[in-house]
Amino acid sequence: MDLIKELERHQLMVAVRTDTPERAYRAALACIEAGVRFIEITFSVPDAVEVIRRLSVDQRASIGAGTVLNTRDAKKALGAGARYIVSPNLDEKVVKFTKSEGALSFPGASTPTEIYRAYTAGGDVIKLFPFVEIGGLDFLRVIRGPFPYIKYMLCGGVKLENISGYLAARAAAVLVGSAIIRRDLVKADDWPSIEKIAAQFVAKVEEFRTAK
Repeated sequence: MDLIKELERHQLMVAVRTDTPERAYRAALACIEAGVRFIEITFSVPDAVEVIRRLSVDQRASIGAGTVLNTRDAKKALGAGARYIVSPNLDEKVVKFTKSEGALSFPGASTPTEIYRAYTAGGDVIKLFPFVEIGGLDFLRVIRGPFPYIKYMLCGGVKLENISGYLAARAAAVLVGSAIIRRDLVKADDWPSIEKIAAQFVAKVEEFRTAK
C-alpha cells in the first residue's frame, strides 16, 4: 500500500516499448535520470525479463512489467524484480497470482462490468484502456458515480499539452508511452532528448502538485 501512496504522489508512470532490450534499458534509464519514479517495461520488448532485472537494482525508481497476459510471464517478471504487473486486459488468474506473490496488480478494463470484476478480483489500480476511445475524461467522470472507491490509471492520449487535465481528474496515475518514448528518438538512440521530454512531464506533474 505504501507503493500505491507513492504512485499517487508522483502520478506519472512511463511505459517503455522498444525493439531491443538495450534500447528499452537506455530509454528507461533516461526517464529515471529525468525524475520518473515508475517505469513499466512491456513484455513486447525482447528479453523484457532481463531489462527488468537490470533496472530493478536502481533504487531511484519502482519497476513493473507491462502487457502481461498470463501467469507464466507474471512469474518471470516478479522473479526478475518487478514490483507491479500491468495488463491491457483483465485476467483474474493473473491478478490473483500477482497478489499472492505480494506485488501490485494493475489490470486493464474498459467497461463498467470489467472495471468492477477487476476490482473484486483484487486489482489495486484499474488501468482504463484505451482511455480516449472509451470516452476519456467524460467516461472517468461518469464511471466514478457508481465506483468512487476504485483507483484508476489513465492510459492513452496523454501529451505534454493535456496532461494537466488528466492530473486534475484525480487519477491514481497517468500512464505515458510514445509521447515520451518517441519512436524516432529511440531509432536514433537519442537518449538525451528522451530524458529532456521526460523531465518536462515530471515538471508538469510537480507544477500541478505544488499549485493544488
